Amino acid sequence: MNTYKITFTRENGTVGSDNFTAPSEAQARRDFKEVYRHGNGTITSVELVSSDAPATKQQERAALEKIRKIVEELGPDSYIATAFDGCFKDAEANIENDWALSMKDRWLTSDRELNDANGTIEELRDKLAESEKDYEAAHATAHQIAEEKDAEIASLKSRLLADDDLADISRLLSKTVADLGKEVSDAAARIVEVADQPESAAFRNAVKDHRAAKADLSHWTELLTRVNNTKNRA
Repeated sequence: MNTYKITFTRENGTVGSDNFTAPSEAQARRDFKEVYRHGNGTITSVELVSSDAPATKQQERAALEKIRKIVEELGPDSYIATAFDGCFKDAEANIENDWALSMKDRWLTSDRELNDANGTIEELRDKLAESEKDYEAAHATAHQIAEEKDAEIASLKSRLLADDDLADISRLLSKTVADLGKEVSDAAARIVEVADQPESAAFRNAVKDHRAAKADLSHWTELLTRVNNTKNRA
């Protein structure tokens, strides 16, 4: 948002000025006319004093309401309505409580949990591979301890992820993929919202977020496919 200093002349000839936060000079002029609608002030100059001013809460409420109406007009089963599921409540909570709720934070939390799960899987695989080598060497030199080694291998294999564990990981990945799908749609909606401002930071950030979300979605979708294939082979 921009901050504009509007200088004006009152009906009695005195000069005054006021600052308005708005996305454009035209909107700032309209806001001036609304604020000073009971007077006859004449604008003499408009100066851009800041280009990185935060929007007011009322401006954000108004913008959210416009977006909500657009989505409602598309119908509850539209792709965009599906993508925005839960986002409006987060936005309202952010505005009213100065919070920073987002789908991205939820995805990052899921990502950390997934990384922890992946670390456990790799550790178990490494330990199993090492134990199988020990078993092969012992079996070649001492057939008499075959039964003991068989029991050891059975015990080690029992440490592999069970079907329920794979199912839990699959559900976690599915949620991550779904959240990223919403993030992609959300970024796309932001691109549409500022499509008439291709040089703005908002537009560039929306495009950047959209590309990043699509790349992450592709990565985690592929991982989910591999986990599901492993689960199906079990």
